[in-house]
Amino acid sequence: MGLVLVTDASERAALAVIRSLGKKGVKVVAADATGFNAGFLSKYCAHKVTYPSPMENKERFVESLLRLVKSMKLDLLIPITDFTMVPILERREDFEPYVKVAAPPYEVAMKAYDKLQTINIAKRCGVPYPKTLLVNDEKTLKEMAGEFNYPVVIKPRMKVFWRDGKAIMLKVTSINYAYNKEDLLIKYKSLMSKLKGIVPSDFFLIQEYVQGVGYGVEVLMDDSSNLVALFMHKRLREYPVTGGASTLRVSVWDRRLAKYSMKLLRAMNWNGVAMVEFKLDEKGGCASLMEVNGRFWGSLPLAINAGVDFPYLLYKMMLEKDTFAIKGYKLGFIERWLIPGDLLWLFDSLLSSHDSKFITLKKFLSSPLLPDDIISSGDFMPTIGVLVDVLRYFTKVSQKKRTIYGEALAG
Repeated sequence: MGLVLVTDASERAALAVIRSLGKKGVKVVAADATGFNAGFLSKYCAHKVTYPSPMENKERFVESLLRLVKSMKLDLLIPITDFTMVPILERREDFEPYVKVAAPPYEVAMKAYDKLQTINIAKRCGVPYPKTLLVNDEKTLKEMAGEFNYPVVIKPRMKVFWRDGKAIMLKVTSINYAYNKEDLLIKYKSLMSKLKGIVPSDFFLIQEYVQGVGYGVEVLMDDSSNLVALFMHKRLREYPVTGGASTLRVSVWDRRLAKYSMKLLRAMNWNGVAMVEFKLDEKGGCASLMEVNGRFWGSLPLAINAGVDFPYLLYKMMLEKDTFAIKGYKLGFIERWLIPGDLLWLFDSLLSSHDSKFITLKKFLSSPLLPDDIISSGDFMPTIGVLVDVLRYFTKVSQKKRTIYGEALAG
């Protein structure tokens, strides 16, 4: 068995990878910028390594990780978040003499990372997407604002970017939604004023809001963009409630969404893992592409527990060059992310939902014994790590280094 380094050990996707590989006997080196976290506390973590925060200093992070891979006989490096994947891919040629990187080439990854590129590729290959406009300036927006059906979303082209070596993360929250032409102009001007000198003038897309339920199509593809594995889930709850990470979801199947996903990813020349997100109008049947996440996704534990072990399949594909028959998975399998995800959903819903507080609370309490992304009787200590990480999170919120929705702003 090989030796695999997994970054961002505090993330639940990283914990899922560590558990998946560790259960198969693969030795995992868990790495993170914090010294006490869920991944480090997992019984499946063979070694622990800390590195400088890629959010605080991208260059220091890369140099530290390079020294690490040069000093250890690693077989595979799996970056988990945008914070680590992008800096690694920017310097991929420096890493590859020492370790295989489980991610597509930089120029391919950017096709998913930059939502404008994603939309342009979807347009070329016939994958449906919402009406979208790239905004370069306020004058252009005034001229085009009357052409939309409202509401619309003011959507950043990328969630994470760097300025002076520090990472900035932006999410779509209530302030990104506009309900008429005047509201759009006011909110766009407010966002650009808030981010003046931080983002370029063409950083935001204006996209018509799509009614419907969120679906995720997760895939693993080889170097020739052949399908190795596929899984699909439907979002039942998400945080923020305006659109974000799923906190409760169920495994499903939809042939049309699978077809759209494969068409889009093959047009990107994709290899490795990815999740293609759609909104589906379940009454009218219309589907619209939302985005592509070109890395492991937060709800990964659902796929693994339902029967598609993406981390181990990736490991076997990259290191042992195995070929696989595509297998099915359990349909109707439900899993939640309680701490802090579903608790934050409850908090957000109580503040903003049209339902009564009683109905919202009843929804939350209706399924107390569901399988959880993190809490596990067979590997319990990561739960302690998550609780500590939640304390760090809210400390940063109180210090105004992050918003309650997880946005990170340059200080």
